[in-house]
Amino acid sequence: MLKRLLRGAIRRTKRWLEEEPTKATITEKPRYQWLNAQCLKLLEVDQRRPNYVWGAVQGAGLAQVLGFPRISVIEFGVAGGNGLVALQDIAARVEEIFGVGIDVYGFDTGAGLPKPRDYRDLPHFFTEGFYPMDTKRLHTRLHKAHLKLGQIENTLSDFINSKPAPVAFVSIDLDLYTSTKHAFALFEADTKLLLPRIYCYFDDVLGFTYSEFTGELLAITEFNAAHEMRKISKINGLNYFLPTTLAQQRWADQFYLAHIFDHPSYGDYDGLNPASTQDLAADLLNN
Repeated sequence: MLKRLLRGAIRRTKRWLEEEPTKATITEKPRYQWLNAQCLKLLEVDQRRPNYVWGAVQGAGLAQVLGFPRISVIEFGVAGGNGLVALQDIAARVEEIFGVGIDVYGFDTGAGLPKPRDYRDLPHFFTEGFYPMDTKRLHTRLHKAHLKLGQIENTLSDFINSKPAPVAFVSIDLDLYTSTKHAFALFEADTKLLLPRIYCYFDDVLGFTYSEFTGELLAITEFNAAHEMRKISKINGLNYFLPTTLAQQRWADQFYLAHIFDHPSYGDYDGLNPASTQDLAADLLNN
């Protein structure tokens, strides 16, 4: 009896979906389930940096449905370069899936961490010169990514002035409060240089002695207090919307969204509603 009822519900849902207006079908691909499937396919090929895979896929999916032909993805804090090398390889594969061009950038001093200024920079964790870079060696490994070397307050200003493709995903691993605060100038840029929602991975926000009063978390708090129409907000409960194999990985608790509320495309439908009738029908069919 229960099976008959479920089959009937599925048939009725399918018929209802077929009668939906065409607007609902224009976002058929960029949905949580489909995007998660692309993440898993990419990770079958290369298991490096699943957090970068998820961020790049989500950013490209949003760009595709909103009609942005090209985007930028950024790693703030490159150190030895393994993350940036992984990001450029991920971007090349994501381009093939979405048909969206992706420019890759890495920002670093090239000489390791700057000297911490005070307690907000967590001097008990980080000291000047941590995480130096072998610049020559890293350049030989880069085929797509652009390396921006120097103090971030200078290199980021030059980057913004160069009018890059809209930023869709950023990884922030700058360790210090001061450097992270400088990086947030990106989220103050003209809306033409940003997607309406930017996926942000923060490396230094969990465990140890991190707090809302130091480091990256303090930079987030102060940015939000200083901006009425632009906010950086944690993606609450992300693990519930990830594939089972990814849901328990630590990075699921380290993702935020930079909301650019004054972006002209902020209110455009993006098809990511996980409670949509399409997802409901898929869940019934798969269970």
